[in-house]
Amino acid sequence: MISKTSKVGIIGAGNVGADVANALVLLGKCVRVVLFDRTLSKAEGQAWDIEDSIPLLKEMEIIPSNQYEDLADSDIIIVTVGVQQKQGQTRLDTLSDNAQIIRSTIKELDRVAPNSIVLIVSNPVDVLTRIAIATSTRAENLIFGSGTVLDTARLRYQLGKRLNVAKQDVHAYVIGEHGDSEFVVWSSAFIGGILLTKFPIPQGATLEQIQQEYAQLTRKRGYNIFERKGNTSYGISTVVCQLVDTILRDEKQIFPVSARADSNYGVGSEVVLGLPCIIGSTGIQRQLLLSRNAHEQHLLEESANKLNEAYNSLHN
Repeated sequence: MISKTSKVGIIGAGNVGADVANALVLLGKCVRVVLFDRTLSKAEGQAWDIEDSIPLLKEMEIIPSNQYEDLADSDIIIVTVGVQQKQGQTRLDTLSDNAQIIRSTIKELDRVAPNSIVLIVSNPVDVLTRIAIATSTRAENLIFGSGTVLDTARLRYQLGKRLNVAKQDVHAYVIGEHGDSEFVVWSSAFIGGILLTKFPIPQGATLEQIQQEYAQLTRKRGYNIFERKGNTSYGISTVVCQLVDTILRDEKQIFPVSARADSNYGVGSEVVLGLPCIIGSTGIQRQLLLSRNAHEQHLLEESANKLNEAYNSLHN
């Protein structure tokens, strides 16, 4: 049950931040939303527009602000602020611009809301989450990124349609970087409790063709949307709402969020990437070790190396 005083803060009133706020209100996921932006008029415009829908929905409060102090006592703070990715760029291309923004933001959040759970959504989410963990004084379980949650949701939905089964019965994970080096752990993919390798494949296709097609579709989906409309926001805002709901209700659901890798993954213990974790009222409650074959382990190591190089480039 959601607390009668549940409060969610959002840093950044741009496309993603505003859509997260709107989704929280439409779905009634908390009692109070604080939409923070350095430019107060921007936060006000977005918040007031969203507020006009509340008379037709569940009673909530949305507060625009440019004062970090208004985020105090938030259960969760969602960080969406940062330089936007441009046409032709990868998510990692925005790193140098966004790293300092995240450092300064986290320092302010440590000052005003040291016990809040912090969810990083800004890209490149894995490296920025690592920067946030390194910068913050709060417990590490209270900071994580949106990781490959959206990528996994895209895969499950599209693969379910191809196999003609409900998306809820597709159990497969996209892990690694939220970006070009992400990959599907096909060896651990199940359809309704049946290994994908043993599940009936539609006529006219092979398992290998389906794996290649849907891994590529999942990896390129965000870029394809970006090319057509200039940003992506609806999918990730729904992901954030799901994570908020899981935290506030202490549901202990499993999501592949950006977290520091367990040493048993064989990629060191410093790199942050999308890995399955149990999420509840205290943030990350436990990281799970997903079975991988030798090829998938190689892909995980490649993804980790890419993210390590990006992080280390900031210190060269």
